[in-house]
Formats: sequence, C-alpha cells, structure tokens
Amino acid sequence: MAKEILVLFDRVGNTLDVWFCEPREAICEEIEEEFLIKKDIKTGEILGFEKFNLLPLKEGEEIPEVKFVVKEKV
Repeated sequence: MAKEILVLFDRVGNTLDVWFCEPREAICEEIEEEFLIKKDIKTGEILGFEKFNLLPLKEGEEIPEVKFVVKEKV
C-alpha cells in the first residue's frame, strides 16, 4: 500500500513543507541553514521537513506559482 506524502508550498513565506504522515505536533531541529526536520516528540521518528527561502528572489520579485503532481509508481 502506498504511503501518502503531504507537500505544501507557502508562496507568502517562500517555504516548502513536507510531511510523511498527517501533520501533528513535532519537535523541529535545524540540520543546516534554512532546513529543518520535524520529529515525533516521543519516538524521535522523522515526520517531515521544511525548507525556508525555497526560491531565490530578488527584492521586489514575486514568487512564481509552483505546481507539480506526485504519482504512485506502477
């Protein structure tokens, strides 16, 4: 059975938020600049990650709309 992955792109915040499960309360750990992982509070299991400043922008430039489709491998 395929596992669903939730992918959210915030155009205002310019962040990519990825969850490998239903979003829930988590501990966040920054593992490198502008990139953090989300861990289960009790088990430490990695639940997802978030990337800040995903798209490089010049001052005054708008974030383009980003669309993609994730399909299950057949």
